[in-house]
Amino acid sequence: MDTPEPGSAAEDEEEKVPEVRPRTRSNPEGAEDRGQPGVGKRSEGEGEAASAGHSPQASPGHGPAWHGPAEVQVKTPRVNCPEKVIICLDLAEEMALPKLESFNGCRSNALTVSQKMIEMFVRTKHKIDKSHEFALVVVNNDATWLSGFTSDPREVCSCLYDLDTVVCQSFNLDGLFNLIQQKIELPVTDNVQTIPPPFVVRTILVFGRPRCQPQFCGGEHVKKLLQCPYFFFDVVYIHNGQDEKEDEGSWKDMFSFFGSLDTKGTNYKYEVPLAGPALELHNCMAKLLAHPLQRPCQSHAAYGLLEGGDSPDSEATV
Repeated sequence: MDTPEPGSAAEDEEEKVPEVRPRTRSNPEGAEDRGQPGVGKRSEGEGEAASAGHSPQASPGHGPAWHGPAEVQVKTPRVNCPEKVIICLDLAEEMALPKLESFNGCRSNALTVSQKMIEMFVRTKHKIDKSHEFALVVVNNDATWLSGFTSDPREVCSCLYDLDTVVCQSFNLDGLFNLIQQKIELPVTDNVQTIPPPFVVRTILVFGRPRCQPQFCGGEHVKKLLQCPYFFFDVVYIHNGQDEKEDEGSWKDMFSFFGSLDTKGTNYKYEVPLAGPALELHNCMAKLLAHPLQRPCQSHAAYGLLEGGDSPDSEATV
């Protein structure tokens, strides 16, 4: 009789071990390979959020590069539920400086370009889903609720253009969050991981003050707002960039501050130099069209075309 060779049983066992799929564009975090019991499987690979203990911090001396949370702890269903979008437009005097290069080669100011890109954003989101609602807030020394929530883009755009910039001495970020809390009521579900919310609230701040440090204490009510899985705070920060030769790190410090507000790793933050092309602002606003529950962490997002070459495995094409 033939006898099996020594060690053949061990080799058979090794062959039965399933091969773990690599991290790829369709599987950025190996989500399909993570074994999770019962309820967890329903939300695998879904919208990422981390606890406050993993708040990402951007280093002032290392530019605007952003890294998501090291560990995903809270997940929400990746559903296209209605959004309540609060657009906050800065009216500081810096927004009126004609430094942005327009498509025709002329110089334009950040306020005019921001108004156009906000209108394009609102109209495009409305075409994607007519249940989305929009509100407009203008920010100078204080925040003013200019237009209430509406699903009609014309109502928002009618309040968007007749605005003037003013000299601002401060930026009361606490006042902005207090105003938002007065106007909204965040949804509550029995199970964050499996039950889709009836809606989510997203604030988009278009901010253009490079040297103005915000007034921010961050009380318990603000922390609870920022930690809510159904609230998002995106920022488009317009700064002087290379024009700030004496204090080059000031805008980086400000950008890092906005990053420190992201306790879940789910917000998007963009910085645009004031002396650059206006196209940069439009590109940033276009990237914010994605639903916050369906987009990846910003560090995983890639917007290049596939035919131009493979992007890193850790990135997910939006």
